[in-house]
Amino acid sequence: MTFHRTEDVRLILPQAALTVIFDECDGFHQDETGGRVIGTYKEDGGKLALHITGIIEPGPQATRTAVSFFQDGEHQERIFRRIESSHPEIEHLGNWHTHHVNGLSTLSGGDIDTYRRTVNHHNHNTSFFYALLVTAKHKTSDPLHRYGVKHYILRRDDERIYEIPQRQVEIVDTPLLWPAEAVRAAKDGHQPIPEKAGALPQRVYDRDILGEFYQGVRPFTSPKLGVYWRGPVELLDGSRVEVVVLETLVSGVATYTVALRTPPATLKGVADELAKREFPSARAALIMTERTCNGALYHLRSAVQETKSST
Repeated sequence: MTFHRTEDVRLILPQAALTVIFDECDGFHQDETGGRVIGTYKEDGGKLALHITGIIEPGPQATRTAVSFFQDGEHQERIFRRIESSHPEIEHLGNWHTHHVNGLSTLSGGDIDTYRRTVNHHNHNTSFFYALLVTAKHKTSDPLHRYGVKHYILRRDDERIYEIPQRQVEIVDTPLLWPAEAVRAAKDGHQPIPEKAGALPQRVYDRDILGEFYQGVRPFTSPKLGVYWRGPVELLDGSRVEVVVLETLVSGVATYTVALRTPPATLKGVADELAKREFPSARAALIMTERTCNGALYHLRSAVQETKSST
């Protein structure tokens, strides 16, 4: 597949969008993941300017493997309509997804076929489709360069696939429309995080995403622990495990650790391993906790079934 360079597209990409994308990638080390990209655009004489203003998460019914990813379209559409009601100027600019888990450094044939069908569909609002692809994970202390990315544009009635050069991408320090700050009051005796404590962008995104997907897990503060999240996470066998995610703030940089409260014997080893790790956000910690616990339960169930079938 040949990818054509284009000088006719300019992309304005907020740092916060990269943070949301990279945090999602941190939660999925073996499977592809992704989401929707929303924003505004201007088109004039063949020149196209895209301004990304939001990243919509994949959704609770998204499915992932190492070589495929399918988004929860119904959930994403609900989120988009909610944002559109307050910001009618926004459009669905395109999608983002990962290939760093499978080693493919460009869009796949399946990606291109899907995006071509989308951009040429009569219900598609724009004459283009934007695709951000995460291609590699880097070893660096710079959170905005944790991963390598490429940018592509497909145009209606045009078979060529265009790659946007990095010099045409402007990284800016502006807020997103989504994920948006959502301070939720706690319903028990602990003190919820006050508004001023949510000044860190990381906490803003954590509040919004955890409130959407882990509604039982709530943020708190205490004089002894500082900022932390606590609550039950439901697992694939219907059981629940109580999770505490603790924030450690050093020189304005936050890291997060996980503790499972009174885990069952089947998850004791998982709890010990998770306790040794640090995460870049509370949401990354929760996603990895859920995936690791479910993985342990799945392997245990498979072992039990194999034992039964052999006796």
